[in-house]
Amino acid sequence: MTKSEKIRIKTMQIDNVFLRVYMNDFVKKFRDYNSDEFLIVINGLSNFIPKSDHLFDELLEELKQHNFTIENEGNQESINEINITCKNVTKDTTFNFKYQIQNLPALVDISSKTDINVVGIIITKIIGQIIGKFKTLYKAIVLDLDDTLWMGTLSEDGIDKIRKNMISEKGAPFIEFMKFIKTLGKELGIFIALCSRNNSNLIESVINELDENIFPLKNQIDYIIANNNDKSDNIKIIAEQLSILPNSIIFIDDNQIVRDEVKTKLPEVFVPEWTKHTDIVNFLSVSCVFDRCELSLNSQNRRKQYRIIQAERIQNSLPKLSIKTNNDEGHCESTKLFSKSNQFKFSRNDNDFSNDACSLYFEIIRENGENLGICSAITYTQTLETFHIHNWALSCRYFEMGLEEYLLIYIHNLATPKKLLIDFEETEYNQKVGELLKKYSDVFNCNQLNNQIEIVLTDESINKINQNTNLRNL
Repeated sequence: MTKSEKIRIKTMQIDNVFLRVYMNDFVKKFRDYNSDEFLIVINGLSNFIPKSDHLFDELLEELKQHNFTIENEGNQESINEINITCKNVTKDTTFNFKYQIQNLPALVDISSKTDINVVGIIITKIIGQIIGKFKTLYKAIVLDLDDTLWMGTLSEDGIDKIRKNMISEKGAPFIEFMKFIKTLGKELGIFIALCSRNNSNLIESVINELDENIFPLKNQIDYIIANNNDKSDNIKIIAEQLSILPNSIIFIDDNQIVRDEVKTKLPEVFVPEWTKHTDIVNFLSVSCVFDRCELSLNSQNRRKQYRIIQAERIQNSLPKLSIKTNNDEGHCESTKLFSKSNQFKFSRNDNDFSNDACSLYFEIIRENGENLGICSAITYTQTLETFHIHNWALSCRYFEMGLEEYLLIYIHNLATPKKLLIDFEETEYNQKVGELLKKYSDVFNCNQLNNQIEIVLTDESINKINQNTNLRNL
């Protein structure tokens, strides 16, 4: 690439709408959380790199500007398994993994629809796996109903007309799209919510009447909100209900005015532009927003766990569950939770710990013995005089059910009689930590230097905290 071509790339947006979405709504969003520089060495693709492909060159240059430098080596004539070395230059760590080319026709199909060559798509997927190892960026998809999920307007056409539309040839794309969304929910644990201007009772009754072959999302909806408010306001409510941030939501609506309203008022929400349902699927596929580095039972069970906790809350605002404590040798589970947590995480330090650091992770167990998964983790060091917590995080699924209080008492007991310190760095995301500090301001001495807080519990504060939890040690 000539010097003038590099200058042009640096001063212009990438010349492909699909790759612009990939860069703006995936790669750049990751950089809001992680600024580390990565060097990715890809083995075996050199012979397949297109010559004089400006779009491919733009992709590599854009990735480089966002601290993902790609190097290709090895000249193989055929390849189905790509060896990749990913070096974190900032932290001086390296890991290796393989990328399997298992469905070449699907890659060719995406290439034909997006004008991105197959090697370019493979590279976006490789970067997607690396990002997915460090951060789950998108956790929910919020969907309009009328002319988005079903064909027609419920308030004007009624259920019979909508049913007739859906069994027609024109209804097929709606059904296929819902099957795609259903699979995201079942296989990846993506939350599925509806945001409509219809009446909520009417929506629920219509969905109950429709067969699953017409409405594949039947029994798959995690939350429904229906009113005439701005959808940006409703998305905030959905995020709060699901205990996630708005920036982890993808919003799908056929109405351009509504899309523009959400983009203006909630720019952190990903709002794809589309005219056909296949456009949405292509955008979501190429942008890698739902790419994962592993198939996880914990992720698959996320929606089930959410529903169980909601049911427990209905019976008791402070659910009666048990907590199992586990030693985390090598900090494996702890660093996973730290890297993926936003709202309740005390420190940005996800994995840079001294050799004498110890980690614990905690699981929630129901009365019937069912394990609801990992809910929290801490990493700490201790001396003869101090107990120093370097990070503490909670999964967003378990906010405000007494877990914060249970663990605060647990940490106090673990540290006693030593001086208890915790690292704290306020960010634009960890507001749940701020709420805990405010709620128990008599416990957290925030007037400390070096971004540390001293935690001091008295008999009075312990009694107060115990009143706000029904959780118990297993």
